[in-house]
Amino acid sequence: MKNNFIVGVLLGSVFPVLAYLLTTYTELQKTFFEQKPITIYVLAAVVNLIAVRFIYRSGRENTAKGIVLVTFLAMVLMVFVLRIKV
Repeated sequence: MKNNFIVGVLLGSVFPVLAYLLTTYTELQKTFFEQKPITIYVLAAVVNLIAVRFIYRSGRENTAKGIVLVTFLAMVLMVFVLRIKV
């Protein structure tokens, strides 16, 4: 894998998009996490941050920066769209 910012953005967008698709088009969120509607999004952010840790340790700083950027933007977007009080 290359040490490239764009690669990091692409890798970082996989789990937030997957979380969006799971909550929008399936009943998974309502079945397992009925009381906590943002759980799948938080799990997506956790997976991204764990990936960042391993990618930074392997010396690919630019890729990790792309993942961090997408994770941050996805969480900010989630706060505004779901109207979560911070």
